[in-house]
Amino acid sequence: MLGFAVDTAKPLWQHWWFAARMCGGTLASADLADVLPDERLQKHTDEVSLEGGGMKCVISTEDDNRALSVDVMSGGAGIGRELDMSFTIPDEPNYVFPDGTPGFADQFGAVILQECPKLGRDELGRKQRLLTRAIGPNTSDEPSPALLRIAASAANAASEKSGCGAKRLPLPERVAELESRPLSQAAGTKECGWLADVRLPKNPSGRPWELAERSAGDMPITSCALVDPAKGKGGAPVVEFSGWFGDWTDEPFETLLAANVDYPSDRSAQGPLMAEDLGRATALCDGEAANFQAYSDPRATDPSDRYVTGAQLRPLLLKFATEQSRIHGCSDLKLPGKTVYPMSED
Repeated sequence: MLGFAVDTAKPLWQHWWFAARMCGGTLASADLADVLPDERLQKHTDEVSLEGGGMKCVISTEDDNRALSVDVMSGGAGIGRELDMSFTIPDEPNYVFPDGTPGFADQFGAVILQECPKLGRDELGRKQRLLTRAIGPNTSDEPSPALLRIAASAANAASEKSGCGAKRLPLPERVAELESRPLSQAAGTKECGWLADVRLPKNPSGRPWELAERSAGDMPITSCALVDPAKGKGGAPVVEFSGWFGDWTDEPFETLLAANVDYPSDRSAQGPLMAEDLGRATALCDGEAANFQAYSDPRATDPSDRYVTGAQLRPLLLKFATEQSRIHGCSDLKLPGKTVYPMSED
């Protein structure tokens, strides 16, 4: 009877056990309690080397389904390969962390990407970085504040132990919400100031455009969006512009274009390219690659019914990439030509 009582009570106390014994003790039991499902769980993987900027810990259900995984890795090329899966669909990630945290949520979970100013550069001249990814049991839902805190806690511990020198991240109490403002205020913003000097296509909904400056920290991610206040409850970003800084960005962007753009066989996905609802420009910033993306959301289920066509999107991408290059002191800016390729039908 005692054994039965302990077994059935396990979901009530197991988050304390995991907090004390897994992930290098970096995670709070209260956050684990919010994220972990109410069933018996087990340790699956626990490999911790925070001094070397690495960690992989996985908590599973008894039938080996993931309940939580937290990964931290350092380096250059490996980060690009790890983030490939964030770039398989032409959709902007969700900027769910508070402003100043270099992170986002993709279709899998919460991601934080930090530069390590105290570690210098690697043998190829790339900045040292830390990548942290936290994936909960539900990958399709918006991440909970607890999952964001788990990611930030792991990132802070790895940065401190490895000597990375990244700024300590706040532990968010809520998921950041979209904050749009009238287009007339563009001139006073850092990432969206260029909107004050361009002629925009008419919003198909008939409402005036709004803007959302959703920069996730200075670098390695910046973001600006056009918002349709008539979409959804309180408006939604429908035309997105983002900057991605570092050599790690080339491989994911080539994956994105190869998977989604129908370009002829005599060219590749490398370099600048303009498609019907997706565009890419490139530059060199602080000795490393940078990629600038523009993306126009379809208005409804018909992909051809876009807020902005490829021909309309291209001059906006050119302006955004030019301004980003100026702000961040970049060189060798390469912009897409006038050819607008169709999107893949698959």
